[in-house]
Amino acid sequence: MNRLATGAAIVAALFATAPAAIAGHETPLSKAAADLGFQYSYLGPEDAVSLTKAGVTIVIRPGEALFDVNDRTEAVEGSVPRFSHNDIYISDQLLRRLRQISAHYGGPPDHEIAVSSTGASGYNAISGAITGLSVVQTPGKQEISVGGKAPANAPITLTLIGTFTTEIPDVVLSRHEVIADVDGTFKTDLSIAPGYYRGGILTLVASSVAGVSPAKAHIVMKAPNGTVSIPNDQVPRSIR
Repeated sequence: MNRLATGAAIVAALFATAPAAIAGHETPLSKAAADLGFQYSYLGPEDAVSLTKAGVTIVIRPGEALFDVNDRTEAVEGSVPRFSHNDIYISDQLLRRLRQISAHYGGPPDHEIAVSSTGASGYNAISGAITGLSVVQTPGKQEISVGGKAPANAPITLTLIGTFTTEIPDVVLSRHEVIADVDGTFKTDLSIAPGYYRGGILTLVASSVAGVSPAKAHIVMKAPNGTVSIPNDQVPRSIR
């Protein structure tokens, strides 16, 4: 019985220490992003994080074995990203892949980096809120005009979400990156592709770095020229 008790105690100790050991081989994504030169933004609608720099946007979701690199999807090597202590923790294998991507787009070379304890970044000092978010349909086009205010020079991620019917879950249509001007204003035109659905509800979520509160706006899409009377659309008198 003593041997069994000793064996059980050893197994229990191993299981108890396993999470700590695994955690020692993981890196907080915010710190890795800062060292690799990525802009780190939380995407509330997707419960995900985007890492951006010139020419590339990476989207990583906790608990998922796939991540997005621009318009393609890659598999996560090693353990899947996990959420803990208000950050996402990634494996050494995923960190290595992020280094490769960063190097390809002009970042630090693909070698081991020491992740700083502070995760210092020029964006960390930005704080405030996104306000006055407006979304207006552009006449004659399948696009919307977006504008708003944010802290000066703040990076803004615009996530467009479509709600088309009670039977279909919401769909993330696109993500776009803009930078607020020195006076804090930002404005851009966004295609609604592929959500060409008259009467659908489009939700625009504007998010930024951790210190900036996000904003949300809605619009119901109409026909591109719905306010214009076009003779060709009229039903001929002979068949009325």
